[in-house]
Amino acid sequence: MTFDTNVCNWIDDPNKPQSPVDPADASALRAAIAEGRIEGFISEASLFVECLSFPDKLAYLAVAGTSDPRPQPDPLTITMYKGLARLGIKLLHAPLIGAEIFIEGFAWAGDERFSQNERLARFSSFTAPLPRHKPLETYAKTLVPAPRPHRVVNVTKSGFGIPIPAGWAGAIKQEWDNNTADRKKIEKEVRPHIGEWCDGLIVGSHYAYGNDVFCTTDKGRNAGSRSLLHPSKRAALEALGIRVMTPAELVHHYSMR
Repeated sequence: MTFDTNVCNWIDDPNKPQSPVDPADASALRAAIAEGRIEGFISEASLFVECLSFPDKLAYLAVAGTSDPRPQPDPLTITMYKGLARLGIKLLHAPLIGAEIFIEGFAWAGDERFSQNERLARFSSFTAPLPRHKPLETYAKTLVPAPRPHRVVNVTKSGFGIPIPAGWAGAIKQEWDNNTADRKKIEKEVRPHIGEWCDGLIVGSHYAYGNDVFCTTDKGRNAGSRSLLHPSKRAALEALGIRVMTPAELVHHYSMR
């Protein structure tokens, strides 16, 4: 089972307040993972989503692929994910930019259903048709100064090279730093695009490894009907063998409580 970012918090602590997940369902999932009745996985793209604030995401994207200092992940979120690692949850490769690891200590998922080459091909085939960072690049082109050309870095940890779009990322970071009066407007424009990009990587990693169920509470509200996880897209995901369930549906289907 691949668990989306919006489920991980509640598996880590089923009684955490303001949960969209029934604590009994979260407890049942936690117990099933701990007892080895189900195998739990998290995409490495989830770590980027959860461990960095919005300003730090912009800062990271602007320096990815360089030797420049990175923003530090949130320590409380690191603690949560390390707890999930101790529970037995493993990490799925889903290269964002470069192959940097936000949290040490996770065991990586093995290539059990597909070879590494097949898994990489599946990941690429799923993510290639998606918009990915293109909406961010389009937004950056409206900013002054214009973005610089892309850099390219070879990624060896996950097996292939990924373009590093430093130009658009640097332009957005500069706009954030210099245009403090319009930061709410900038975030409103940029945050959904980053979220949707990462959703594609997260679901892509699930598809690449051939996991059985993608567990999420996400219905694509932020990005609307164009969102990969909007209910209108579920049939297309099912056609690819991507079975999406909420925590409650997952617990019920596998009679965990």
